[in-house]
Amino acid sequence: MPAKGQDAMGSSHIIARIAGPVMAMIGLGLLINHNVYKQMAQQMLASLPLIYFSGVLLLLGGLAILNVHKQWTRDWRSIITGLGWLMTFSGAFRIFAPQLATYFASSATIGNPAFLMGAGFIFTVLGGYITYMAYTAQSESEP
Repeated sequence: MPAKGQDAMGSSHIIARIAGPVMAMIGLGLLINHNVYKQMAQQMLASLPLIYFSGVLLLLGGLAILNVHKQWTRDWRSIITGLGWLMTFSGAFRIFAPQLATYFASSATIGNPAFLMGAGFIFTVLGGYITYMAYTAQSESEP
């Protein structure tokens, strides 16, 4: 049986090695092609079935993360847990009330050009940090 914390560190690395690069690429895409992303967001917000489907995917992904990693620690691994909770709540909200998701997103975010640039910056930095930690942080069992 592994020592305490070893399983969590392993799952943290696996999730971060997948989620980190995806978040970083989304962030770079937002920064480089913010007009294209704005158009895609507007098109998605016009389709309730797409909002519902994205909610199902977010809920599934969030629950998958939380089932293997639900630890709050004093290091980078808490970001993984927070990401799981954020995905879970966001997915549940989109499934429960897709019309409200459309209202909140269109009125507060898509119309504001600074929002997409800010989101791109946050996604790039956070995704880059998670990726860096996933590939360089050593678990307690490693020398």
